[in-house]
Amino acid sequence: MRGLPDQLRWLLTGTPPSRIGFSPGPLTDLRKRRHAAGLAARSRPLRLCLLEHDTSTMYFAEPTAFWINERSRVCWAERNGPPERADLVWVFTQDPLTPEVRTWLDAQLRRVRPGVRVLNPPAVYDAYHDPDCFPRLADAGVRVPRTELGPADVGVTPVVYKAVGEQAARKDLCVYDGPRPGFRAAVAYDSRGADGRYRRYRAFVLGDRVLPEDVIVADHWNASLRHLVTVERNYALTELERRQLLLINSTLDLDFSCVDYLRERDTGAPVFHDVNVYPTVVGAWQGDMPARDRGRWHVFDNCDRLGLAPPGGRPVWRQFDDALLRLAAGPGPALPVASAGGHTRKGTGAPSSPGRAG
Repeated sequence: MRGLPDQLRWLLTGTPPSRIGFSPGPLTDLRKRRHAAGLAARSRPLRLCLLEHDTSTMYFAEPTAFWINERSRVCWAERNGPPERADLVWVFTQDPLTPEVRTWLDAQLRRVRPGVRVLNPPAVYDAYHDPDCFPRLADAGVRVPRTELGPADVGVTPVVYKAVGEQAARKDLCVYDGPRPGFRAAVAYDSRGADGRYRRYRAFVLGDRVLPEDVIVADHWNASLRHLVTVERNYALTELERRQLLLINSTLDLDFSCVDYLRERDTGAPVFHDVNVYPTVVGAWQGDMPARDRGRWHVFDNCDRLGLAPPGGRPVWRQFDDALLRLAAGPGPALPVASAGGHTRKGTGAPSSPGRAG
């Protein structure tokens, strides 16, 4: 069977179509034709346009649109579909935005019909990359690492230097030695549990919905796939963590984010250290998934694939649908305005609050 597309080889060797995810081949082509027919018939109430510039390195929008079309009951999604025909537009491209990408996005968004909401518009898209991001969050009451460091911290305070503007950015744990060009420093925290392993927690926030995703368990302070020991799925989110995650989005005026955080070793209190607007939504690590599964799967399928109870007790895709409907019913796009504090915000006229549904 050499030379055959993977999907054909999988089908011919007995893999059921239901166990084959997104990948090149006739099954994906057939599913996409069905999606296109549903979109043409407007058989679902929402038409979603995911805007992803061709310079994005990860190309997450296509598999995201595919899985939305496979799983949603309320939405048909397209990567870079005509914005003027969309009922909801979602900026979903590599960050931070370059001038070229910003110009392209602005041109696409000028085509959006009045009253149609734009999720994570360019004016707020790069909020995490702003030097004042953590101070803003801290002022709002979010538990983030201290980034305002000075002479008193030199040679004393343990910090993590993180490269600015990189996907899977380089990090260095050391004692603070002053500013470094191209890096941002933040006070370091010990995330080891009782077993001596380090943990990184991840949750998605979409509108007013918080969906805990997974916990990376690692043998290194930089808890990542590079240092992976195992993954703990479907962890229990505390009420404090839920409130803090919603507060992050409302403070940064984001409609969607994927937030990474740790829990302090001594107190168990959360410390939020990374806010992603273009996260890995097609599972990067599949080691605990059913052995017969093939192709690429959306992380919102993880509970169903593993037979786990979904967070909140309802299927994750139904919660996704509910959140999208509420967001689509919210305020549409507006020109960015600068607040008195110098931060760029959406001028929707609607107040931001931790429980904002949009």
